[in-house]
This record gives sequence, C-alpha cells and structure tokens, in this order.
Amino acid sequence: MTTLATVNLRAWHRTILIYFTVMGVVGASLMVRLPLVREVLQVSVGELGLLLVAGSIGAMSGLLIVGKLVAQRGTRAVAVLGMTTWTIGSVGYIFSLGFQSPLIFALAGLISGFGAGMTDVAVNVDGSAIEQKLGRAAMPKMHAAFSIGALTGAGVGTLAAAVHFDILWQLGILIAIAYALPMLNTRHMPKDSGLHTEEEKAGKSGPIFSKVVVLLGLGIFGMTLGEGASNDWLTLGLVDDYGQDHATAGVAYAILIGAMTIVRFFGGGLVDRFGKALTLRVTGIIGLIGLLILVAKISVPMAWFGSALWGIGVALAFPLFLSAAGEQPNPARKVATVSTFGYASFLVGPPLLGFVAQGLGSIVNMYWLILFFIGLSVVVAGAAGNTRGSGKSVERK
Repeated sequence: MTTLATVNLRAWHRTILIYFTVMGVVGASLMVRLPLVREVLQVSVGELGLLLVAGSIGAMSGLLIVGKLVAQRGTRAVAVLGMTTWTIGSVGYIFSLGFQSPLIFALAGLISGFGAGMTDVAVNVDGSAIEQKLGRAAMPKMHAAFSIGALTGAGVGTLAAAVHFDILWQLGILIAIAYALPMLNTRHMPKDSGLHTEEEKAGKSGPIFSKVVVLLGLGIFGMTLGEGASNDWLTLGLVDDYGQDHATAGVAYAILIGAMTIVRFFGGGLVDRFGKALTLRVTGIIGLIGLLILVAKISVPMAWFGSALWGIGVALAFPLFLSAAGEQPNPARKVATVSTFGYASFLVGPPLLGFVAQGLGSIVNMYWLILFFIGLSVVVAGAAGNTRGSGKSVERK
C-alpha cells in the first residue's frame, strides 16, 4: 500500500488533479439547468435559493469534523469517504427531480455538501504536501483544474438543455464519471498523508486559532466574498445599472471566469518568483482597480475590462491561503479552519450583499462593500508568508 515514503509523486499529483476536476463538473452542470429545476420542483426563485443553501450548510458541517478525521485516518480514507458521501447525495438530486420533491432536493444538497466539504479539505491537504515535495507552487493549477471542470460541466449542461436531453440522465452519467475517475486512481494517494505527527499528538503543534490562522481566515473570507459576489451580482449589475441585455452581461461573466482560470493555471510561476504574500497583494490590487472601473460606469467595453481585472484579483486567493494553511503545524485542522471562513463567506455573503444593494438602490454601488473586503484581504495577505515556491511559512502565535 502506498505511503509517503514510497509514493509516486507524479501519480499522486495526477490523482489530486483528477479529484479537483471532477468536483466542479456535476454542480456546474446542474446550476445551468436551474430554470428547469425550478419548474420541476414548482418553487419560486426565493424558495430555490433556500434549497441551494442546504449545500453550503452541509459543506460547513463537514468542515467541522474533517480536520480531526484526517489527523486520525489520513487524507486518502477521508477523500474516499467524502466522495462516496457526495455521490450518495448527488444521486439524491436525481430522485428529487424524479419525484418532484423539494425536501429530497434539500436533503441531497445537505448530504452532497457534507461529502464535498470533507473531500475538499483532504485534497487541499494533499495538494499542499505535494507542493512541499515538488519545491514549487502547485495549488493554483489544482484549483484551475476545478475551474476547468466547472466550465466543462456548464458546457455539458448548456448543450443538454439546448437539445432537451433528460436532466436525470445528464446527472446520472456525470455523477458516475465523477465518482469512478478518482476512485480508480485513489491507490496512488499515500495512506499516511495528513496523519498526526508525534509532536502534534503530544499537543505541541500550537493552537488551532493562532494569529496566523485567523489572518488567513480573514484573507480568504474577503477574497471569497469577492469571488462569490461575481457569480451572483456581476451580470445583474450590468443589466440593472448599465442597462444592458442578458447576453452582454453574460459576456462580462464569461470574461471574468476566463481570466480566473488562466491566472490559476499559470499563477504558480508568479508564486515561485515573488512568494504568496506579494502575489496575493498585487493581484488583489488589480482586482480593486477592476471593481473601481465597474463602479465608474464608463462604458460596456471598460466594464468587460474591469470584469477581467476582478477575475484576476480573486483567482489565486483560495488556493494560496489554503496552501499557506497547509504549511502550518497540524495542517489538516488548519486547512479545515481556514476553509470554514471561505465557506461561511459563500453562505452569508450573497444574501447580505443583496440587502445592501437594495438599501443603496444600486447593485454597482454595493460593489464598494466588496472593495472593502478585498482590500482587507490585501492588508492581511502577509500571513500567507513571503516564501517563494512552497517553502515553510513561520507561524506566529
């Protein structure tokens, strides 16, 4: 059985890339068919939003236990358990649509989210360990794999909708592929990755909520809010405040996603050269400039340009803050803790921003709040460390 001492690094790296890729496919393919889901379940937009929150609640619940579980069982066992749980929950979506049951849909989201949260921490802990063995940044490209998977899933879902392909078959086929591919390669993951060291068992690895972990959590919270806001409020801002049609607004979102994917794919070189902290600060400032351009409402082409800068600004935050957490003592617990900040941002951010936009009377005016949180992330980015490549950060307690 593969261990850290005998692992084939290339095969391990490939396996984690597979995990990241498939984790984005099914959800994205479902999201693009939400109009059909709403029709089948016979719910309002608000009710559908509440049903979707179940997935975030499930993910956060998984994060509460996964750190300790990884420390006891290792990342491979947790990744398998998480993917299996996610698959069971995802199959629940098929039953919910077949029986037209909103309740089953919510339960499916809760279960699949719980499994996804566990898997997410396990593969990010392994990703950080792979970085340290490679001696260079690898996490950005892993998260680019997730983006590519999501784009693929969105494309498949869009095509399926265009040809009126049965959504139940769409989900069934994609779920089967998404489960089979990582399971066929899991043997390449070392069984002892993520386990407690003797020092950690003795309680000498420092507190979970140390100063650096809290700063990393604040950093990922601010940037994740910025990333989540782009999903929910960029296109609506172009429609409501710029007076554009849905197609024009869709171009802005496509540009943002494209910019994020490209930066994640090639961003590892920047991290190797300049270090995590400087990379986060420079890209964050670029994102702030993009948001300022959007707030200025200069023109549609400039809004597209601002959208690209926004995407660049938030692209590397999630992988780099988690990579820094993975370099701390007791990495599984630290990655789980920092991830919780990120998921909390995804959960509470969009509705709160909606209330702010309603109070200000403009979605674009609400972008000022996003500017504040991204600016906060830029300020605390020093917690990610100034090391180049995958060198160890020094924890400040």
